[in-house]
Amino acid sequence: MYSIKSNLQEKIAFLKLKSGDSDAFAFFYDKYVTRIYRFVYIRTSNQQTAEDLTQDIFLKVWQHLVDKRDIRSFQAFIFRIARNSIIDHYRLSNKQELPLDYVGDMVGSADDEEIKKLDKLIDADTLIREINKLKAQYQEVLALRYIEDLTIDEIAEVIQKDKRNVRVLIHRALNKLKEIVENK
Repeated sequence: MYSIKSNLQEKIAFLKLKSGDSDAFAFFYDKYVTRIYRFVYIRTSNQQTAEDLTQDIFLKVWQHLVDKRDIRSFQAFIFRIARNSIIDHYRLSNKQELPLDYVGDMVGSADDEEIKKLDKLIDADTLIREINKLKAQYQEVLALRYIEDLTIDEIAEVIQKDKRNVRVLIHRALNKLKEIVENK
């Protein structure tokens, strides 16, 4: 019952948000600030950078709303802005993307069979180190899927790829991770 009520509250807040209601923006800020910060921190491995980028991301979201741009899914929209902000950050600072440093309890929150198989093979700390060996695109889709718990459709919107491509990326990332772990 709670999820239905929560989903309805989010839809109502989203409609208010699209009309420029600042209280609705506060609702979404409270709901997403921790998740966006975590997503940015995972990609940058720097607390100050993550805090600054998180603030900038919410300012960009607000500006999009003020400009009356169309948003279909707030969650996908904010993660796409976060992703693009991280890319811009690295372009401006002439750095390459850093590896994934912190994954938290990725294994415990995942429901995918491949992750469960990996869980039996290694502990969480080892998994974090092994994920760092994956290319950045694989790290990103695994973080969005298993840490941020986004759907395939939402990930497709965030990274602006077809749903089938997202499924393939996740599958390849999990296979590569499994291969790394098994060859250890």
